[in-house]
Amino acid sequence: MAGCVRCPKIALLLVCLVWSNERTVRAEADPAAARGVGFLRGHAANKQVGESALMGLALLKAEVPASDPVVAACAAKVLQRFSGGYVPERQGGHDIYEAAVATMLLANLDGGQRNAVEALAQYLISHQKANGSWDYNGRTQGDTSISQYAVLGLWEAENAGATIPPGVWDRAAQWFLSIQTPNGAWSYHPDDAGSHETVAMTAAGVGSLLICRRQLAPLRKAPDSPSGLLVPLNPQGASGHFDVQTSTARLDQAVRAGLGWLGSHFSTANTANFGPSIYYALYGIERIGALAERDSLGRVNWFDMGRGYIQSTQQADGSWNSAHGPEMNTVWAILFLTKSTAKSLRRIEVKRLGAGTLLGGRGLPKDLSSMTVAGGRVVSRPMNGAVEGMLATLEDPRAKDPDAALAGLVARYETQGPNVLRPLKDRFRKMLKDRDPGLRRVGAWALGRTGDMDVVPNLIDAVTDPDEEVVAEARLGLQILSRKISGLGPSSPSTAEERRQAARRWKEWYAAIRPLDLEGQDESEAPNSSPGSGSSPRSPR
Repeated sequence: MAGCVRCPKIALLLVCLVWSNERTVRAEADPAAARGVGFLRGHAANKQVGESALMGLALLKAEVPASDPVVAACAAKVLQRFSGGYVPERQGGHDIYEAAVATMLLANLDGGQRNAVEALAQYLISHQKANGSWDYNGRTQGDTSISQYAVLGLWEAENAGATIPPGVWDRAAQWFLSIQTPNGAWSYHPDDAGSHETVAMTAAGVGSLLICRRQLAPLRKAPDSPSGLLVPLNPQGASGHFDVQTSTARLDQAVRAGLGWLGSHFSTANTANFGPSIYYALYGIERIGALAERDSLGRVNWFDMGRGYIQSTQQADGSWNSAHGPEMNTVWAILFLTKSTAKSLRRIEVKRLGAGTLLGGRGLPKDLSSMTVAGGRVVSRPMNGAVEGMLATLEDPRAKDPDAALAGLVARYETQGPNVLRPLKDRFRKMLKDRDPGLRRVGAWALGRTGDMDVVPNLIDAVTDPDEEVVAEARLGLQILSRKISGLGPSSPSTAEERRQAARRWKEWYAAIRPLDLEGQDESEAPNSSPGSGSSPRSPR
């Protein structure tokens, strides 16, 4: 299965209580979202399949359990549409919306719906047009909105285990690239002279390209393998390598242009350029914020601005209303407030890491060769050979058994001490900047055990990492190096502000003992350098 988190087995070895940690990263309940949930509960009956699916999805993202009667009823309505395959309630193009959101709902339910998700995915794939788009019946040029939802549904399907031929992603990416306007934006119907660029459609274009980029990344040719453990990931099966036609550079260029356009047009003080529904557009903004790991568009914090608008426009009954009616606008508002795409990304990561508990407590266990994980699988025994080869295996996204490389690195450290890590500090520093939280945890673990004080600034940066386990490894490393058993924080779990405060305390401590190492640095630099901080545009691997 294609994916966005590299070296999943590495992260499995480093994650402690991963399922309980998923609970710790949830934001505190938003009162506006809670009122919106109340509204949806009272209006979920007697809706069409597509509307029911979206309402069920919003409730799930708002932490309403799948066993809840309203969520269960929404899922049941979708499941009633299967008869040898998926038979949509509506046709003519509306069926694409319906199948896409039905896929999103079922893919976010825990287990038991794999066959249904596969069938829905095949329905969406069968309706992709030759140019890579999806559209209403009678049209051939492509509809940006419908195509966006098809991509969203297929993304959730593939991450839930469905088989999506890579050509689907490649063709979709090429279509979205082909309709981007010269100034970086997108419109609803690119073949219609009267169709104007909007925030909603530009968010759709950027978000879809980011998803396609993620799904295509593992299919691209890798350099010659440095280890016999490395095997190519080939979703097409054993028939051969898939030659991706869409270049990463072209995708990155388009994403940057789209983000630039959004940065100059995103303001809830002027909603005219958002499209018919600002709430629909805001859901698109939430999606690209999560996928591109950005906190801001231009100089604006997109979440703070969007949340402020949503809270100020909520109706007395808990709903929001605009084009497409109160139920759907309430869904989109809740999906924004709950950061629903970020939750999908966490769900994907947790699935790839696997369930289970690290038996050695926080940090790495002393005996990886005897550690077992969920399902009784025994972790691979340590890899032998040069440490450089182990790191090359860890860094390669196509490694089949990176857990063996990690086990080898730990075993070598335990037998030879910090000297085995010190010559490779630059490699570990680079890991701290990687997109994969598993690699960032390895980097933090290793730097903290070099015994060298020059790695302290790197670990202070990592204290502000968005991943809770990276923060924990960085904090432990700082405690080891500083010999401060209680440390200077942050606690676990922690908020972004608590992490910034802890980084500030660690910097003050380090400045007192090594003032020249921090000379000329501004106090705000450390927080802005961590992966996912949103300090600069970064597109996924």
